[in-house]
Amino acid sequence: MKVLNCEQSRELEKKAVDAGMSYLELMENAGAAAVRFMRKKFSLTNKQAVILCGKGNNGGDGFVAARLLSEYGAQVSVLLVDGYPVTEIAKTMFSRLRGTAVRIVNYSDNADTADRLISDADFVLDAIYGTGFHGSAAQSLLRPFHAVRNSSAVVIAVDMPSGANCETGAVEGECIKADYTVTFSTLKNGHLIRPAQEFCGEIAVAPIGIRSELINSQEHSFEVTEQADVHSFFSRRSPESNKGDYGRLLCLCGSDGMAGAAIMSAKAAVRCGAGLVNVALPRSIYPIVASRVIEPVYTLLDYDQEGNLQDGSRAAFFQAFSAASACLIGCGLGKSKKTAELVCRLISESQIPLIVDADGINILAENINILKTAHAPIVLTPHPGEMARLLKTSVKDVQSHRLEYARNFAKEHNVILVLKGAGTLIAEPNGMAHLNMTGNAGMAKGGSGDVLAGMMASFLAQGMEPVKAAVGAVYLHGAAGDRCAKELSQCAMLPTDIIEMLPGLFLEIEQESRLFSAK
Repeated sequence: MKVLNCEQSRELEKKAVDAGMSYLELMENAGAAAVRFMRKKFSLTNKQAVILCGKGNNGGDGFVAARLLSEYGAQVSVLLVDGYPVTEIAKTMFSRLRGTAVRIVNYSDNADTADRLISDADFVLDAIYGTGFHGSAAQSLLRPFHAVRNSSAVVIAVDMPSGANCETGAVEGECIKADYTVTFSTLKNGHLIRPAQEFCGEIAVAPIGIRSELINSQEHSFEVTEQADVHSFFSRRSPESNKGDYGRLLCLCGSDGMAGAAIMSAKAAVRCGAGLVNVALPRSIYPIVASRVIEPVYTLLDYDQEGNLQDGSRAAFFQAFSAASACLIGCGLGKSKKTAELVCRLISESQIPLIVDADGINILAENINILKTAHAPIVLTPHPGEMARLLKTSVKDVQSHRLEYARNFAKEHNVILVLKGAGTLIAEPNGMAHLNMTGNAGMAKGGSGDVLAGMMASFLAQGMEPVKAAVGAVYLHGAAGDRCAKELSQCAMLPTDIIEMLPGLFLEIEQESRLFSAK
């Protein structure tokens, strides 16, 4: 699903104008779309509707909505919370309120009256800032914002809740908290990125007359992953194929006390179809891991007292590495000095795609420049804490700038960055970002990330493009988690349960593939 930023939205509107529409027509259609949404949801006759209008074009949308709501029987008051309109088309729409039953109140002159109107309202429409806002809301707006917060009215934001940054999803000060947000033509970044998303309520995308071919052709740099996208990443297996056709995955995972991470990542990798999975791990944990996952082959690593790989183990590991089509590094690996040296060497010298997770990321946080020496595709899968370590900042800061930081890191270090969490983001070096909407809070348990890393590595080993491997694994991981929550509860579900839900998802993909092949 295509998502536009502010500049791209303006480009789309310009294309529509170049194709014969006018900006005045677009504004009329936007205000009408907001009212159409309200009419479908609610009865408007004799209801009290208050429209908070800014001085820009979002306010112009509000003036249109006010006029139409009045025509449909609502008792409407427009509150000019930031002065009179300043754009020409907003001025035109404001002038069309003359002779109507709409009441106009200038907030700065009649704040007490305006607050009472908000308090008594059945509906409040927020048409103050819209999509062009950035920074913090003006101090003069804090009083009406607080009045809206204390009102029992249904709050509907026009395009974007005022106070939220449509571009980045940041909320740096006070913000209107909407029950519903009506946006136009496409979703925008801020509708989907926390914390702005939390202020949007239920989001409706309304058409305003822009032709679908213009929308489809509009360049974009952000999209929401959909089921059809992920299903298209997979093709039918040939009846003549063998295990060699589905890749060789090497997993450098596990350490004393962290056998579970190796188990879960390997089990997920096998379940996701890799032809051969080779797990390289310390000999000390081999009995634990091999008793739980019997499908892989194992490369057993012996270390001397200084933590160096013994000669035989080093040779065996690099032989396995040279035969692999992808390598997963980091799940439960530990971060000793010698381990860090090995990880940095692999990143610098690898000719095959790498997934770097968990302790691999923690090692990178102290050796970040090693990414500049990489020759092969690298996918990093940090959770917010690991991302904070990579950026030398706080988790709070990361969570407040998820899209911005993910994009910047991917571009600067030429990696695919999978920033995990509620609404996992996959950022490419070229600026494209993908948002995942599957998954739930029941997945917030140790081991879920190991499962995801194993899935992603399995797809990568099978030859899937790195971006598709990341996007597809994240989507299916979340979808399996959603099924776990439905059947087992968020509280009781386990990361290993996610693995057990994957066959059903792959069966649906294969059945769909057979269906389309038959046509």
